[in-house]
Amino acid sequence: MKFSEILAGLKPVDNVEKIDIVVDGKVINTIPNAEGKMGSLKVYANLVGFDNGNIDYSLAQKALEMFAELVEDARKNPGSHPNIDLLLNINKDEYVKAVVHYKIPGDLKERVEKYTALKKDGKLNSDREGALKTFNEVMDLLESGSLRTAQIVDGKWQANQWVKNGIMLGFPLGDIIVYKGSSDICFTDKETFPVRKLTGKEGFRVVPPASGLRRGAFAGNGCVLMPPAYGNVGVHIGAGTMVENLAGSCAQIGRDSHISAGAIIGGVLDPVEATPVILGDHVLLGEGSGVTQGARLGDLVTLAPGVHISKATPILDPINNVAYTSKGVCKLVTHELSGGLKTYSVGEVITPKDSSYGPEIPAGALVIPSMSVSSGGTLKVTPLIAKYIKSASERAYALEEALRG
Repeated sequence: MKFSEILAGLKPVDNVEKIDIVVDGKVINTIPNAEGKMGSLKVYANLVGFDNGNIDYSLAQKALEMFAELVEDARKNPGSHPNIDLLLNINKDEYVKAVVHYKIPGDLKERVEKYTALKKDGKLNSDREGALKTFNEVMDLLESGSLRTAQIVDGKWQANQWVKNGIMLGFPLGDIIVYKGSSDICFTDKETFPVRKLTGKEGFRVVPPASGLRRGAFAGNGCVLMPPAYGNVGVHIGAGTMVENLAGSCAQIGRDSHISAGAIIGGVLDPVEATPVILGDHVLLGEGSGVTQGARLGDLVTLAPGVHISKATPILDPINNVAYTSKGVCKLVTHELSGGLKTYSVGEVITPKDSSYGPEIPAGALVIPSMSVSSGGTLKVTPLIAKYIKSASERAYALEEALRG
């Protein structure tokens, strides 16, 4: 088939503004919704399912098949097709991240800001109908995945404050009502935040008897919510991910990840400027683990069972002789103990970062429980990076080896 014929069979990109290609926190290429770029935009958007996702060697080959006869021309004339060149340069065990940005409908942002100001002044009921309409537009777009409470902008994650303000309009607009379940089991909540209505055609599963998605939550194609999984308002769960416990409000969870039984992902809706917990693609949270207070886990990160990471948690990395904290990357101080044993403490900041959110764990880190020395000289349980992996296929053996070693 020719490129034009393949394009005709792909989903349209009318509501996509652009796609950024990001490597190591930097935008290396942007595909805008503009004349002359529409074909590439359509291929890339369909390739990642219209959601943020990594393009690895396998997906790159699939995209090259979509570009059909243009690939040969790109090989003969380097630079004439930069979006094809990018795919040709992705080698095995490498990937780039595609970040999909959607167009914001009409004056939605301005209306949210208007009603937020009225809410602060206690005058929201002066235009309750308009405020409720605006709130529901925000919630519908969150559920479709075209609006997010946090997004990668210029290569870095940031909170979409106006979107979070749009969610928060629903609390004063809704009264507490009783929701009746089977066998006369009752629940109470704001009428504006019911359990999300599903048709069965969304492409994901919410398994009975005790799984659920709240209004304003998104789950991608192939997701499975296994009891007692619950996706709170504003959460964004990437395609192919399984969740077996709490995914807190506004958390951003990547593709093909696994949130195991008893693992907790914390939420943050207020304050609006706070970025939520962020998990990359192919992340595994082991049984009973937890990520809270805006901590960020890169692609392929693994938390062994029982590992908890919050804003105050340092993560030790003896492989690179550093520690990751909410203040940034710090020097790791090694303490030699009798019998050849070692423990660690956190030294001075080497590379500072915004301290308003939790530590950032690099891609591929395999994190297990360990010990460090506190400022008072006592030992405390502290996560430690035992190894780095490059693919999900390495994970099972590497984790078992790290825990037994």
